[in-house]
Amino acid sequence: MKPFVRINFATSLDGRIALRGNQPFKFSNMEDMNRVHKMRAESDAILVGRNTINGDDPKLVISSKYYASDRIPDVMIMDSKLNVNFEARVFSYKRNVVILTGKNALSKPAVKTVSKVLIKKSQEDSPSPEFAIQVAAELGYKSVMVEGGMSILTSFLSSKLWDEATIFYSPVIVGDSGIPMTSELAQMINTKIEKIEVIGNGFVVWLKKY
Repeated sequence: MKPFVRINFATSLDGRIALRGNQPFKFSNMEDMNRVHKMRAESDAILVGRNTINGDDPKLVISSKYYASDRIPDVMIMDSKLNVNFEARVFSYKRNVVILTGKNALSKPAVKTVSKVLIKKSQEDSPSPEFAIQVAAELGYKSVMVEGGMSILTSFLSSKLWDEATIFYSPVIVGDSGIPMTSELAQMINTKIEKIEVIGNGFVVWLKKY
């Protein structure tokens, strides 16, 4: 059975999700972090791209600072050539880390990790959202939270696989020094606004597919 797929990310008012050059900047406020970590606790797996792991080195866990939970969700990483940094913090927790690769991916290096690493190889040059959700279903995941970055957001938003998208808008304007939420789209994506809620100094938009 297909898992419930929720896309979540934070952005500036002009649609930038990060600063260029891996400059650190947190768009989410405390209230949004509480919301995000609650969503993580409700998810079986968090899906991101290799660049997010190598560039930001996130833990992708639930922090008690934001939400109380003993759960540690699995992580899915889309990584065409298996170039992820196996010393990243995401591998330092007892859970499954599923790496989705292309058909020509390198062999896994002999690196010991706390996490159990599962490598799933696609028949295509790059793993697609369809392949990712197929693997998630095979692993028994009932809910997958997609957190980025740009190429992952573009591919999943362009697919018909997502069920809900939540976007937190921070009251800042970044301009060209920021990375946009999507790259060039093959066609416009139509969505339906389900709800808009002000939280702290920003607001969240809940979207469904149109």
